[in-house]
Amino acid sequence: MSDREALKIFSRQPVSSEMIDFLAATISSIIQVKTTKPQYSVVPSGSTNMLVSPVKKNTSLVSFIKTLIKYSNVQTPTLMATVIYLNKLRNILPANAIGMETTRHRIFLASLILSAKSLNDSSPLNKHWTKYTDGLLSLQEVNMAERELVGLLKWNITIKEEELIIALQPFLTSIKQSLARKMEDESNQKISYYRLSNAYSNRSLASPVSPVGSASLYPPSPYSTHSMSPASRSSSSMSISSYNSTMSNSYSSNSLRTNATSNYSLSALAQEEEEYLNSTPTKSKRMPLSVKSSNSLNV
Repeated sequence: MSDREALKIFSRQPVSSEMIDFLAATISSIIQVKTTKPQYSVVPSGSTNMLVSPVKKNTSLVSFIKTLIKYSNVQTPTLMATVIYLNKLRNILPANAIGMETTRHRIFLASLILSAKSLNDSSPLNKHWTKYTDGLLSLQEVNMAERELVGLLKWNITIKEEELIIALQPFLTSIKQSLARKMEDESNQKISYYRLSNAYSNRSLASPVSPVGSASLYPPSPYSTHSMSPASRSSSSMSISSYNSTMSNSYSSNSLRTNATSNYSLSALAQEEEEYLNSTPTKSKRMPLSVKSSNSLNV
């Protein structure tokens, strides 16, 4: 499978925690953050002062990313395209650059705004993104973060497919490996199925014919004696000879009957002819056939 096909599969996947962790790790590698002590509001209470909750709540980068994804309903292609801007920004900023606590939040939000505006026909306005931050950033801070990022990138906000393939290679590699394992499992299943089917067919062909099969339905052929055992051959030859003797006896008896019948019919005809001649007058006596034939021949 090619990287382009794996990228198409990756773009159709829902947003996962692995993607969020990958983005957080990429942002953390861009710039260092100087931690500051939290500021507390002081409420006078008599002679002593009591510390209350911090003025501004600290939001972790992972929680901030999850909040933006939840409110904006951003999809995987737009979300993961921010990696291109983050990698470019990491190459631009010096390695010893230090930012404030919300610098990483601003960098990610500005990258997400540029990605949404570059890849989509319509995207939320900056005032909407400000609401999505849950009060962490103001509208002026959001606008400033976007302008600064565009200036650092020198308005080169084009996202190329080759850059996505390189930046998202860890995800694409896992997709290709999982698909390769799946195809291997399917091929192994097909091979085992074919082996079982061939073994079953060979076993069914090698199984002997049951005694209630064709041997009981049809008489044995006299031409198949070469495949019989000696005992079966002798019995078959005896049956054949007995059959032949029976047929010859019946034929001879039939011929005798036929001869007897024919002799009887000839004698009966001769007797009838003699009686007829005796009953007729002398003058009109019928000449025998043999005499008539000889007279006609003499003439």
